[in-house]
Amino acid sequence: MLTETTKQEIRDKLAAISKAMPGFRSRPAQRLMIAEVAKTLARCPDPAPNAGKPAPGSTVLVVQGGTGTGKSLGYGLAGMIMAKLKGKKLVISSSTIALQEQLTTRDLPFFKTSAGLGGKIELAKGRTRYVCQYKLGQAIGDMQQISMLTKDEPSGSAIDEDAIHKDIEAMASDFAAGRWDGDRDTRHGVTDEVWKSVTTDRNGCLNRACPSFKTCAQMLARKRMKEADVIVANHDLLLADLAMGGGKILPAPEESFYMIDEAHSLPEKAVASFASSHFVNAERRSAEKLSNLAAPLQDALGTQFVATTERIHDEADRLRGEMADAYSYFSSLAQLRPTAECPRPTLEFEQSCLPEEFFEIGENIKNLSNSLTGLLDECQSALNDLLGTDRSKQAMFEKLLADIGYYKGRLEEVHTTWELFLEEPAENAPPVAKWIEAVRFKSSMDYQLNSSPVVAAGYLRRLLWEKAAGVVLASATMTTMGNFDDFLRRTGLSTYDVTCVDLPSPFDYATQGMIDIPKMPSPKNYEAHTKALTERLVTDMEHQGTEGSLVLFTSRRQMEDVAGRLPAPLRARVLVQGEQSKTAIIETHRAQIDTNKPSVIFGLSSFTEGVDLPSTYCTKVYITKLPFAVPDSPVLRTLSAWIERRGGNPFMEISVPDAARKLEQSVGRLIRTETDHGQVVVTDPRLWESRFGRAILRGLPPFRVVAMGKEVKL
Repeated sequence: MLTETTKQEIRDKLAAISKAMPGFRSRPAQRLMIAEVAKTLARCPDPAPNAGKPAPGSTVLVVQGGTGTGKSLGYGLAGMIMAKLKGKKLVISSSTIALQEQLTTRDLPFFKTSAGLGGKIELAKGRTRYVCQYKLGQAIGDMQQISMLTKDEPSGSAIDEDAIHKDIEAMASDFAAGRWDGDRDTRHGVTDEVWKSVTTDRNGCLNRACPSFKTCAQMLARKRMKEADVIVANHDLLLADLAMGGGKILPAPEESFYMIDEAHSLPEKAVASFASSHFVNAERRSAEKLSNLAAPLQDALGTQFVATTERIHDEADRLRGEMADAYSYFSSLAQLRPTAECPRPTLEFEQSCLPEEFFEIGENIKNLSNSLTGLLDECQSALNDLLGTDRSKQAMFEKLLADIGYYKGRLEEVHTTWELFLEEPAENAPPVAKWIEAVRFKSSMDYQLNSSPVVAAGYLRRLLWEKAAGVVLASATMTTMGNFDDFLRRTGLSTYDVTCVDLPSPFDYATQGMIDIPKMPSPKNYEAHTKALTERLVTDMEHQGTEGSLVLFTSRRQMEDVAGRLPAPLRARVLVQGEQSKTAIIETHRAQIDTNKPSVIFGLSSFTEGVDLPSTYCTKVYITKLPFAVPDSPVLRTLSAWIERRGGNPFMEISVPDAARKLEQSVGRLIRTETDHGQVVVTDPRLWESRFGRAILRGLPPFRVVAMGKEVKL
């Protein structure tokens, strides 16, 4: 229950922020969001023994708030106050670096200072964003260390060792002198190849056994994070922590209030996060090297570990043999033989239709990888006990610990991949997508085994909704065709009594803009549609004036084709994605408009989100085609087949909601402030002429609509 005292505190803090913020305007939607966040989090029990747990879903809030509603203040202020009141950590997660930086360097510190709120704010990053001093030192001392732990990975590029050596020496020098903090994001120009050689993951980290533990950049950052009251992370880091059970990287879910911004991307990111894969031949080579590690482990650990190290040698050799058998079997399958027409063939497996050979090979690989992980755990524990006992062997102990961590990571990935691959879901449960891809690297062929859930609802229910002290999910595009059903279903929240709020927009869409659906050929007729689209753009650009336009395409081919058909004077004002970086295109576009010159951006899907072009920077948004995703991934095909088996319609259950969500994001590029005006032109007649198109149209902001030349009512 939200007490009157807490309500008054929130009102007072909001008033203090409003006085300190230049140009602050009281927004009903923002006040409503603050109230709903506070009410939801108030249902979390007070920090007291035997306080009990609230009903699952009762402390979860789903909020849709468009541009101009002030979502960061809405969840930031209420979140900080309620987290302090309930004794919880506030974890804010976003999908973009830009928003994370905005929150940590501008918004949250301003809210905290203006409102007189205490507490520390920290930006959380994964381990691999920081340099590993141990690997940095090893690379400086012996250049062979650069590729020792990465040369089993298939790679299509040669390594310039001299350039790498210079980069690594510069990093070591700057870190030692305090000119660099060890964060990759503050070290510009570092290639992925160089960074891979000087960073590590949780398996390769020596932790307290590392001689640089006290000055480790990642450990120092983690210490600051543990002391923080507000932690800003990204969705990938949040999901990685949840996949490990929670509390391994970020605070434990039971002790956290999560504010998940841009939450519309969470279901898709969660599916990718819980997927797993490995290359067969690369793991065969890795198992061979692990077998050879048994001898140095034996030398280091002594006679009492003879049986353990012998088992490591024998089981690693057996794993090598199983990987070799898997490679031979995959090589024999006609479906995985590359051709000129299909250089990277893929073999997908329907549910419960795995060949018998898979089960025998897969069970052996799964059991061996699990057993080897346990044996390496024993050796790891023993080596940790030996650290500091013999200085002459210290370097050897450290190197063996790093090697063990590396091989454990690979074995865990192998085990997870096969465990998912062999899984038989319960009746009516969503299936697992399973496929093998043949990949050529230089002169060798390898086979990538892939396993992925098709929906993440079950994972999120088990790892987040039923554990977290409280969760707020916010985005401008949480509803699909006017309701929250699709988001709730894909996240697993549909099984709970969750509060959903669609905040009123501060914009008067009917006055500020319109949606125009002109007569056009069907996009299915590529040539006719492209010709008509080009003609429409030429006509509009000839009367453009000095305002900006954004043209959004669903295919690079059509984008470049239309650009190539424009008359030269008009083509000169068009900025086409791919010719410059996204940032450079937006900067150039703004500069053109600022000097009273017309400018047009041609972009693909990345320009449908995170693009803010208010006022005259964008008075027209063209959406060339309804953004239906092509079901060309094994995950989508597996999900579609499952829906069909259950009597559903994949087009209506997957394709239409997805297109509606993407279309709303695209439409959202037009009106960015309360004084903006403009027009959305959708050159796909299906938006008006089809039943599903009109359902999508009704879910868009309430602009005036002109269809086929006539203003219409929905």
